[in-house]
Amino acid sequence: MELDDIRERIANPNKMLEARLPIFREVTRLANREQTSAIARDLIIRLLPHKALLTDGYDDLLDALVREVGLYPYADQEKNVGLEEQMLFEAHRVQGVGQERFFHSLQLAVFQEIVNGRNVVLSAPTSVGKSLVIDAVLATRQHKKAVIIVPTIALIDETRRRITATLGGTHDIITHPSQESLGDGKPTVYILTQERALGRNDLGDADFFVIDEFYKLDLRDGRDERAIDLNICFHRLAQNGAQFYLIGPNISNVKGLASSYKHVFIPSDFSTVALDVEYFNLKQKGEERNAKLVELCGSLTSPTLVYCQSPRSARDAARTLYETSKLPISEATKDAVDWLELYFPPEWEVIQALKHGIGIHHGNVPRAIQQYMVRAFEQGRIKILVCTSTIIEGVNTVAENVIIFDRRTNTTTIDDFTFRNIAGRAGRMNRYFIGKVFVLEEAVAEGDHVVNLPVGQQDESTPLSLILDLPTGSLTELSKERITTVFEESKLSEATIRQNRYIPIEDQNALFDAVSALYDVHPEHLQWKGIPKSAQLLAVCNLIYAHLDHGGSLRRHKIFAGDQLQAVLTSLIAADDFKEFIAQRVATKFMDDTISDAVEQALSFLRNYVGYKFGRQLMALSRIQADVLLRYKKAAPGDYSMFAAHADSLFMPAGLFALDEYGVPSEIARKIIIDSGAIESVDQGLRILAGIDLGRLQLQPFEREILESVRQSLPLRAFAKLEEDRS
Repeated sequence: MELDDIRERIANPNKMLEARLPIFREVTRLANREQTSAIARDLIIRLLPHKALLTDGYDDLLDALVREVGLYPYADQEKNVGLEEQMLFEAHRVQGVGQERFFHSLQLAVFQEIVNGRNVVLSAPTSVGKSLVIDAVLATRQHKKAVIIVPTIALIDETRRRITATLGGTHDIITHPSQESLGDGKPTVYILTQERALGRNDLGDADFFVIDEFYKLDLRDGRDERAIDLNICFHRLAQNGAQFYLIGPNISNVKGLASSYKHVFIPSDFSTVALDVEYFNLKQKGEERNAKLVELCGSLTSPTLVYCQSPRSARDAARTLYETSKLPISEATKDAVDWLELYFPPEWEVIQALKHGIGIHHGNVPRAIQQYMVRAFEQGRIKILVCTSTIIEGVNTVAENVIIFDRRTNTTTIDDFTFRNIAGRAGRMNRYFIGKVFVLEEAVAEGDHVVNLPVGQQDESTPLSLILDLPTGSLTELSKERITTVFEESKLSEATIRQNRYIPIEDQNALFDAVSALYDVHPEHLQWKGIPKSAQLLAVCNLIYAHLDHGGSLRRHKIFAGDQLQAVLTSLIAADDFKEFIAQRVATKFMDDTISDAVEQALSFLRNYVGYKFGRQLMALSRIQADVLLRYKKAAPGDYSMFAAHADSLFMPAGLFALDEYGVPSEIARKIIIDSGAIESVDQGLRILAGIDLGRLQLQPFEREILESVRQSLPLRAFAKLEEDRS
């Protein structure tokens, strides 16, 4: 029988039963050959949904085939098997992670490599369960200090929740820059982004680290600060002798990884779900795609992800779905909608879609609301989740179907690597055996994805911001010459240039001249500390816009000059809460922008500029003005660090702001403050969350749901500190 014929018959239970013998004969033949075992595995997974229909020994044969291709999590442990099979079951049993779990054969092979002390680089499909290996390795307690590097703060929280559930009683878990080890002898697990890892000085003795989505080490864009930071982070940890486990999907080769690491690269197509992909070849523009989207979502009854290229596309797709399909108001999401309407304009498309039972998930949605969307999707309260590339970043969801509405990310056509990453979100082990992927446009060209690590391949194109942070022993002669030239041609000190490594050297030099000129006219605009006065804030905003940002990121937030930046920052500082700030931005929106545009521009400005970029730019300026004033003007410099720290927490108390990472929106955190007093640190906030009587707080039903969900996943340190206080 031909493979397509077998798949077609398996998809139809009646046809499958009629052709059981030839189907199983062919699958057995394929399973017994190494070259065709992946094909056999795909067919076996497709047979598993029909296991209850198989009788006359075919169920036993299917179970034997499951074990033959290494799918032990799908095997029936209750069946009577021989001693050899029992021993194999025990070999695949995962120890120390709570509930009974079994490795499949690839997981076991990777686990054994790591516990035997080898460095592992694993490339495998999304559904393969790479994270279970991390938990199992940590459960061995071979490592006293482990670091897990993830790409986003959302993934910090998801990983923390998972590890808390499996290892929370035996390990101390740290996620925030302000947290320190409890020092109680337990192994410590740090779950951090690369920026947070670089900001810590207590990771020099880390003995094991993981980089999730390691393909982000590739420097395809030499100006990608986050990729550069990730490379520096990898190099620091690896050079200190820590064992590593790099994980990601769909990588064909890795270049630039030093042979001295003695790593093993494991590229695998092992999958625990089968995928059916259907292409519709519709045009990018026109109503055909919208009509097909509505048709598909109307016919699919199981959880469905809809991938869109941008937040605006996601909003449009969601609106098309609920308006065209005339979806009723959803009771399942009513509490969330009622709460959102208290703090955001009701016209915001995220609220309107949720009102009709459709979730929207993208980078401009507040973190706690993103978490709610995923949780509601997992629980079945939302059947359709419209998302952007945020869902590619490893956020785990249980979806049977993925609809690829756009074949782009923003304006760039996705490549085969990204396509497979998105498609890999369809299906879930032990729940949806066959993932269904619907591509509304034409297929993307197939290709191989090679990851190049720039540290091991230094040349003229290697970013200065990378080599400036490498130890001399890791530099090539060319890199040493480039650094020497930079130092010789700049008036700035070597220390300042290195600390500002992510700022192009020509911008630093231009800023040196601008600061010198400003000091000669208005020295008071530079020599401030703490909180700047209006003229001082205007001066630094002008310098940042002209010499550091160049409008590159600020234009995306509809800010086109330094005085506009100062005005928006001033309104944020003066606002009582984010609701007031968002209302101001909506009231002053551009004529062509919708209310949803204005809301999401405000949210994006808060998260992506104020909370991330502005503080870094301000500290770069602070270092340069200190260099100029101390060394050349012989004057007392300013110090902008306090204001930068306030900006990093969106001008909220740092401890209160940090609770957002754990899923507590600031609006709810403020209610906790009213009841319990100021929150000075994240650990104090966690302690309060662990011990607070929710009945004392005047909470909306949605707020109670949020806090109860957060409390279920609090790390042990929250309760340890609570017990300490009680004693």
